[in-house]
Amino acid sequence: MSEAHDIPPPETEDLDAVALSALLSSRVCHDLINPVGAISSGVEVLDDPEMDGVMRDAAFDLVRSGAKKALAMLGYARLAYGAAGGFGAQISLEDARKALEEIYDTVKANLDWRLETGLAAKENVKVLMILAYAAADSVPRGGAVVIAGAIDDFTIRVTGKKLLLQDDLVKALNGEISELAPKFTPALLASKIIATTGGAISVERSDEAVTFKAAFSG
Repeated sequence: MSEAHDIPPPETEDLDAVALSALLSSRVCHDLINPVGAISSGVEVLDDPEMDGVMRDAAFDLVRSGAKKALAMLGYARLAYGAAGGFGAQISLEDARKALEEIYDTVKANLDWRLETGLAAKENVKVLMILAYAAADSVPRGGAVVIAGAIDDFTIRVTGKKLLLQDDLVKALNGEISELAPKFTPALLASKIIATTGGAISVERSDEAVTFKAAFSG
């Protein structure tokens, strides 16, 4: 049994720029709080002269893992949410792939990138990155995420032990802003971006997979 959601253009009701920025900032802060907290905890242990060698080694590991995840999140956010490259510019798909690989090193899902390389429209890359991160969240216990097709018409297929497609994610991809939580603000952003191109996003959940599709017009 499968459940498909063809995502229409966003509703006319909209968030103002300040509200959208605040929600997106909250999402970024939420993603960074744990790794930065780990760094802080590790430094606190290292500052204690009474800590033995085993505890200090554990603290170094905590700092390293926290720094790795924080840097991955910042690199991802720069491309997915920020103005990297300037407005109207293109983004290297190699840079996008590298940023996603670093994110996937911090989650349980495995990334299988099958897209071409080269430069691509910034709008397309941002939608790709947002959906790819959402795909990782769709297999909280681990699984495979395959990105295939072309950058203007791609599919992200997710398989794993436990498949999850949250209603709030689908609503955000649908452009619905009622009770929008920071966690799903990137999905709303993706819906806005693809709407400017005349394209569309669809998502489907079956017993075997969750599949995201994005097709850009022109």
